[in-house]
Amino acid sequence: MDPEVFRNEYWERRPLRIPRNDPRHFAELLTLSDVDALLSRSGPDFSNIRVVSEGQETPVSALGGTDRLEMLYERYRSGSTIVLNALERRWDPLTRLTTRLSAEVGARFQVNAYLTPGGRARGFDPHYDNHDVIILQAHGTKSWRLYGMPDALPLRSQRYGAARPVPEAEEEFDLEPGSVLYLPRGTVHAATSTDTASLHLTLGVHPVLFPALLGEAVQDLAEEDEALRRGLPIGFASDEGRRREAERMIEGLLEAVRTRLTPRELTDRAVRRAVSIAPPVLRGHLTDLERMPGLDGDTPVRLRPDLRWRVSLTHEHVELAFHNKTVRLPRHVADEVRFVLESGHDPFTAASITGDLDRPGRLLLVHTLVREGLLTVG
Repeated sequence: MDPEVFRNEYWERRPLRIPRNDPRHFAELLTLSDVDALLSRSGPDFSNIRVVSEGQETPVSALGGTDRLEMLYERYRSGSTIVLNALERRWDPLTRLTTRLSAEVGARFQVNAYLTPGGRARGFDPHYDNHDVIILQAHGTKSWRLYGMPDALPLRSQRYGAARPVPEAEEEFDLEPGSVLYLPRGTVHAATSTDTASLHLTLGVHPVLFPALLGEAVQDLAEEDEALRRGLPIGFASDEGRRREAERMIEGLLEAVRTRLTPRELTDRAVRRAVSIAPPVLRGHLTDLERMPGLDGDTPVRLRPDLRWRVSLTHEHVELAFHNKTVRLPRHVADEVRFVLESGHDPFTAASITGDLDRPGRLLLVHTLVREGLLTVG
């Protein structure tokens, strides 16, 4: 699937299924043996694990008893689905995957794993998610039903209530190992296992949405402008004259917001937000900090892989935004900073940096960027 075709024809529009039957395809991400190890290490509270059966969901921490791992497996043996939440935070292959996807898409990614026993077991009732999902079938086969999109692109506040009637299924298919399924948010779906256990990964996609972007921007303007913090006229709810006064007041405020929140400003704000939601990439940072006293002009360093960054120039500073912070450097080092950022993943040394800084200045720059976590040693 060409990425441009996906973006233009499927993203936020309609489901996409890419069928494969290759159990090796996602083996580097998560296997059944990996899940076994994760479950064994999740005690004693099992706070990131749930069990689900026929639409009923229970955190493992609420099961009671003294041996929760055994109770978890008892539920699984009885037909419950085991859900491992937020694996991108504690499983390196999925951390790397979501970091790269976040950088490419400009959205936050979360990964849950769903392990369902064989025997036509069902976890959730038909429902939709309030975020797009990408499903990777890692082990076994799962049968899916898609029921259309009754609410196109629902917000988090627009839930699919249990009392709503389930529409007729529009698609039914089996997802085999190595297959991919993309569902735009709002796609009603349900799935059951087949004769054997099924393990799939669900990548939840949380993009920058316009309502949140606009709301935050207006809130920031209100903190700067007293007029945007005023209440509506006293009595506007019951007096027609006061209501017309409220309309004029709102018209003026909307014009002020429209003038100050330009498309460029909102887009820049969205870029900052997209960069900020990327998780920090700091593997090996402790070792880097220990090695800093020995760094010299010939020590190889490089940009951290998969790092999201944004650079801008002010009258006095070069501002580097990454890891949800901004590092300000003197503007006269702009050429040297540009060299560092344009190095890609290729190693370089302080001595090889081009620009007007002398050798001690270039070494100080490298020390600063290693200390802040933009660069790593080696």
